[in-house]
Amino acid sequence: MMVLLVLLQLFAITEPMLARWEEFSQKPEAQELVRWLRCRAYAQLAGTRCGEELKAVPPSFFGRLGIFITLKKGKKVRGCFGAFSHASPDIASVLADYLSGALTRDPRYEPLDAGELGQTDIIISITTQPYAVTDLDSIDALRYGIAVACGDGLAGVYVPAELRDAGRIQKLVKGKECQVSAFRAVTIQQGPEHHRAGP
Repeated sequence: MMVLLVLLQLFAITEPMLARWEEFSQKPEAQELVRWLRCRAYAQLAGTRCGEELKAVPPSFFGRLGIFITLKKGKKVRGCFGAFSHASPDIASVLADYLSGALTRDPRYEPLDAGELGQTDIIISITTQPYAVTDLDSIDALRYGIAVACGDGLAGVYVPAELRDAGRIQKLVKGKECQVSAFRAVTIQQGPEHHRAGP
């Protein structure tokens, strides 16, 4: 009963915050956020400097919402990095750190080079905190991500940009002792028509 009460309190706090991000994702400022990340990505990969400051003022996130950055070239994920809690309340430093992580610190994928960035989506996922689930089939992978922690050391967080459905996770956890959680996510990305090779 106590766990249910804590979950209800968490949803009461995070759902309105996530709703503000849902509204923000439809505004031009959301596209500015992704353009700024693209400038930072190109600068990091090319060894130059992004001269743009982050002008967009997104909704609050600190202490309640997770943030993840996913790099996707065509249908292939090329990096994903983020967390459910953050070292700083400054959105620019958090996004810059997670972008750098997606570019260079995700060991699951070969790093991008600067020439690939023009064909690569930079996707921001803003998430609630994860909560335990028992039925993976009930998860809408377009709106929810999945976190997995298994007794054999297998662990991972999969945002909607990485999932087409929950089938991949079902294969990963089959026959294992695993804790599976879901989290609601809002996704922000630019279409290919907005991509640029450089800043």
